[in-house]
Amino acid sequence: MHINILDPWQRTHDRVNQVDFRVAKIVRLGRSRATIGVDIFNAFNSSAVLSRLQTYSPTSTAWLRPTGVIDARFAKISGQLDF
Repeated sequence: MHINILDPWQRTHDRVNQVDFRVAKIVRLGRSRATIGVDIFNAFNSSAVLSRLQTYSPTSTAWLRPTGVIDARFAKISGQLDF
């Protein structure tokens, strides 16, 4: 037997705001050029919830426990050489 505790769309997740940032520099080396870049993902280190446990059990306290959050802040360094 399936009983809805909440009406559909009564409980929603928070809005997900993620800021990604990229800085790159072009360096000319004679007839060649190099591009050096740094990417920062989730720059403000948001921890928004992406998914929650939706099942309910009277013996469990896990109802609406977060099961997925946005990835942590991280950076990537990249380079490209064109000749």
